[in-house]
Amino acid sequence: MNLNTITLSSSDISSSQLLKWFESEALAMHHVVYVWSDNTIETEQIDVFQELSKILSGKDLTFVLVSEQLTYDDLPESIFLCPTLEEAHDLIEMEAIQRDLGI
Repeated sequence: MNLNTITLSSSDISSSQLLKWFESEALAMHHVVYVWSDNTIETEQIDVFQELSKILSGKDLTFVLVSEQLTYDDLPESIFLCPTLEEAHDLIEMEAIQRDLGI
């Protein structure tokens, strides 16, 4: 499985820089972004993650945001959220199985 995992603090996330970085990386892999910080993520940053999620979904790939601070209420439904990296990897595997089965 092609998987790109990065770790960011919320202060590292500049929407334009982050989107450029993702566009420069091979978009032929799943992405897991682990965000650690006591701060919340801003709407502009969430928009970047939502855009990446859309792009990857169109290529039958998965984007997962990993955070212990965020809840499903903080994010749009198009972004997968997991509290741990292990759960994020499991989710990506389940998504791949569902795609293979045509579900």
